[in-house]
Amino acid sequence: MSLMALPPTPETRAALLALLDWYAESGVDLALDETPHDRYADSARVDVASFPEPQESAASLSVAAQPPIAERPRPPAAPMVAPDEAIRAAEAAAAGARDLDELAARLADFPHAPFRDMAQHFLFGAGAADARLVAFDAAPGATEEASGEAFCGLSAKLLDNMLAAIGLERSSASLAYVSPWRPPGDRALTPHEAAIFAPFARRRVELARPDVLLLFGEAPARIMLATNEPVGKLRGKMHEARYGAHVARAFVFSSLEAMLKSAALKPAAWRDLRRAAEAL
Repeated sequence: MSLMALPPTPETRAALLALLDWYAESGVDLALDETPHDRYADSARVDVASFPEPQESAASLSVAAQPPIAERPRPPAAPMVAPDEAIRAAEAAAAGARDLDELAARLADFPHAPFRDMAQHFLFGAGAADARLVAFDAAPGATEEASGEAFCGLSAKLLDNMLAAIGLERSSASLAYVSPWRPPGDRALTPHEAAIFAPFARRRVELARPDVLLLFGEAPARIMLATNEPVGKLRGKMHEARYGAHVARAFVFSSLEAMLKSAALKPAAWRDLRRAAEAL
C-alpha cells in the first residue's frame, strides 16, 4: 500500500509525523522526486508572478534585551543573484557590523535574505545581549509570527524550563534565531538559505563573545560548527568553535520541536545541559 492510499485517520497522521521526525533526526534535509526541476527558473517565476514590488510595511525587531528598532519601511526586493554571490554579499555585510545593533540592522536590510518579504515580522532574538550563554534556534514559529514577539511559543517555554533547570532565567541568557524570519510553512532551511544566514549568526557570536552556545537542531548546529554532520553525531560532546578571535564551547541538542514531540529525546538533552552548566 502506498502512502497516498493510507486512510486519513489520527493514527495515520501521528505515524507520518513520527516518520518525518525520524528523517529529520537522521539528517535528511531534502526530498527528491523522479522529475528534474530547474530551481532557478522556478524561483524566477515565483518572484515575478507572486511577489509584486513590496509596499512600505512595519518591521518588528527585538535585539536581545534592548528596545525594538523603530518601525521603518521595508526596502524593495533586490534582483536575483547567483547563489555564491548572495553568500559573499552576506559575508561582507556581516563582517562590517561593529556591534549587535548594527548587525541586526544590516540583516534586516539585507536584500538577498530568504523569505524576507514573505514573513510578517523580523525577530532578532530575546534576552540579554551580553549573556555568557547563547541559545540558537533555527527560526521563529507560527506563534512568534502571529504575535511579533520572539521566543513566545511552546518551544520557547521548553527552552525556558531547560534554562531554569541549570539556574538561568531568560533575562540572564541570550536567545537567538539563525533566521529572523519565519520560513513558509515552518519548513527547514535549505543548505543555500542556511549559508546566507550563517555569516550573520557567526558574527553575532563573535561580537557578543559568550562562553557557551546551546544549538538546537540541524541548522544551528551545522552553521555554528561549520559541519555537515547530522545532529545525532554531534550530540553528547563539547565542541570548541572559533568565531574570529573568540572561542566558545558549544553543545548540540535535538530541535526544540522534536523534543516537544518525543519525550525519549529529553534524557540525553538533560545530560548535555548539565555539561553546558559545568562549562559555565
